[in-house]
Amino acid sequence: MNLLQKIGVLISATLHSIVDRALQTNSVAVFDEYIRQAENSMKLIQSALVDLKVTVRTLRNKYDQAADEAARLDLQIDQALRSGKEALAKAHMVRLNNLMEIAQTYKVQYERQSRAYNLLTEIVQILQSKVDVLHAQRDQVATMLELIRSKNIVARSIKDIDKISDMRTRQIMEEVRAQLDTADARLEMATSRLSAEIEAEAGDLTLEAQLEERRQRLGLT
Repeated sequence: MNLLQKIGVLISATLHSIVDRALQTNSVAVFDEYIRQAENSMKLIQSALVDLKVTVRTLRNKYDQAADEAARLDLQIDQALRSGKEALAKAHMVRLNNLMEIAQTYKVQYERQSRAYNLLTEIVQILQSKVDVLHAQRDQVATMLELIRSKNIVARSIKDIDKISDMRTRQIMEEVRAQLDTADARLEMATSRLSAEIEAEAGDLTLEAQLEERRQRLGLT
């Protein structure tokens, strides 16, 4: 599984499903593993963002320069035509056509890299939000698991807690459930959209991920 696939799994996993897996294994190690993978992925993405930001800025500058030069040539063509300098006007026109093609290429590359940059930035924000919630809920879930173990009760999901009569366990689970419901609802639309965008941008982002993994292997980061 490459980096993008791992990120897709991390993005699509709901907080409820993570807690359910913790209940199924009777261990908060599921929390720790998700947090570890998310934090590692964020480090890779943040490193890639540094280079990508430079690339976006460079492409934007090149596009602006090409566009400015095209505007200057456009005026020169009009001036040459008004002066009856047909040959000069044609020469400027050839240069303008070439420059417009170059400017369009820079524009397409700039917009593509900008989308990739924005997508990666959002991915980091979503992952960080999930990590923050899991950090905040870890101790409560750990306490709840201890209470469940002490009663030799098997709980496979959050819904199973409703069957447990212990008030302390129920109280903790209600607090956890409320936090997860709020966080999942806030993240649902963003994670759904990001999952689709990750698939759409897989080509470009895969290249970025591969380059970053190679940098790490070569000790360049």
